Amino acid sequence: MDRMAEGLFVEALQNVGVEVYKTLKTSDAQYTNQLNPTADMQLDLDVKVDTLIFEACLRLEHVVGVMSEERSEAHYKGGQQGFLVAFDPLDGSSVVGANFLVGSIFGIYASTPEGFANKQIAKNLVMGAYLLYGAKLELVVATQTQVVHYLYHEAQGTWVNKGTMHLQDRGKSIAPGGSWQYFSPEYRAFLDRFFAQGYRLRYSGSMVADVHHLLHKEGGIFCYPATQDAPKGKLRKLFEVYPLAFMVERAGGNALDGHGKRLLETELESLHDKSSCFLGSKVEMQTL
Repeated sequence: MDRMAEGLFVEALQNVGVEVYKTLKTSDAQYTNQLNPTADMQLDLDVKVDTLIFEACLRLEHVVGVMSEERSEAHYKGGQQGFLVAFDPLDGSSVVGANFLVGSIFGIYASTPEGFANKQIAKNLVMGAYLLYGAKLELVVATQTQVVHYLYHEAQGTWVNKGTMHLQDRGKSIAPGGSWQYFSPEYRAFLDRFFAQGYRLRYSGSMVADVHHLLHKEGGIFCYPATQDAPKGKLRKLFEVYPLAFMVERAGGNALDGHGKRLLETELESLHDKSSCFLGSKVEMQTL
């Protein structure tokens, strides 16, 4: 991806981020009677935010295909030269009613004739990004060379570049997702090893928030394993795992599945394929 395309995507994400932020401030988090393709109950906010982002992506001239976590099928605009955008419109929506930090996650892939059906699509990632909607509106974008942090100044209506984000070799916190009752004895021992060393528990129920905390604190580990109730894991590769793995790697960390395989080398078996996911700084990931 050249610099011009990068700039266009960043501008588009900033613009849609402001619109979503306004929507969240003026909408209630009420459940609908609809399920998304992976059987999660949808909030009315999930639907509203999905529509906002989906339409914004379709308007981009260099985008040839768009896929959302909330939809069962991808939409193609025609043509093969350009980019595919896959996104999770409202990651952490189950905690939005409690006013926890939530966000939107984006994976931008170079297009191929197979589109989103390309099993090796993770190798075509050219940009990962997420928007955070909390006390502040923030955007973090990873390209092949760097991870850049932007902050929105609401009073001025402008975005400010806050510099690049990097991971140190070791952190101080651990964010273990999932239900403890479904963890294997080996995984519990893995977690206990960190707590015995004085690591702090920092898990919110919002993946994007926990990964942002990891980057902001410059180290640590985020974990979501395969469990008895979710044998393949819970997180979706195309919309959550691949983009955030890409971002953590670009920040100097590692991103592996529960078998120690690099996440960006795993295949996508279906549009809503899931995976275990471990993201973190090097020392913590060596323990895995």
